Amino acid sequence: MRMNLLEVDAVTKRFGGLTAVSRFSLTVDAGDIVGLIGPNGAGKTTVFHLLSGFYAPSEGAIRFKGASVVGAKPHAICRRGLARTFQIVQPFVNLSALENVMVGAFNRTGDVKAARQCALEVLDFVGLGARRDVLARELTLSDRKRLEMARGLATRPELLLLDEVMSGLNPTEIEEIIGLIRRIHAQGVSLLIIEHVMRAIMALSQRIVVLHHGEKIAEGRPADVARDPTVVEAYLGEEA
Repeated sequence: MRMNLLEVDAVTKRFGGLTAVSRFSLTVDAGDIVGLIGPNGAGKTTVFHLLSGFYAPSEGAIRFKGASVVGAKPHAICRRGLARTFQIVQPFVNLSALENVMVGAFNRTGDVKAARQCALEVLDFVGLGARRDVLARELTLSDRKRLEMARGLATRPELLLLDEVMSGLNPTEIEEIIGLIRRIHAQGVSLLIIEHVMRAIMALSQRIVVLHHGEKIAEGRPADVARDPTVVEAYLGEEA
């Protein structure tokens, strides 16, 4: 029997008179790869902020592994097993790749030796083992994206939220990140992915959720969503 990792029930987020997300509901089960798509400004990153504790919902419920996370601090939610990346990568630029990933590992351990060993393993896994001593500011964009994912993985998540980890990359780099995401999933990590690279999100996702003006307008298998006239008009048509 599959377990509901994440349950989002009729969540709304208002900023003054602006409703950024309206009555949004979603479930992510253990083993899922779910894509979250929509035009710029649709509310996707706001959803990630809500799930990870950076924002509190104005209304609605968010449960992770059966327990409410509404009001919990981001680090506490991360310790429960829900980690995220950020659309604009912001590594500690004057720290090495290894030191950056150790920061993530410290979410699970206070032991420096254990954090270092965890970080080394994760860096090897994402393909940055040879660059572990390079300062983050000297890494390429592609490597900084991998570093962002590595920091999340070092927290040992059960659910990882990926926010546009392929933006700005060339086709070869995109294919490499697709392969990395598949390897992450094969390790038993469930995934919720925001992405504008449509061929990638269609190839990776088992299910796709579409946001438009803060509201869910479609949800289903990638092929079905791609044929949905409402989605084509709201989002896919923009890309044509």
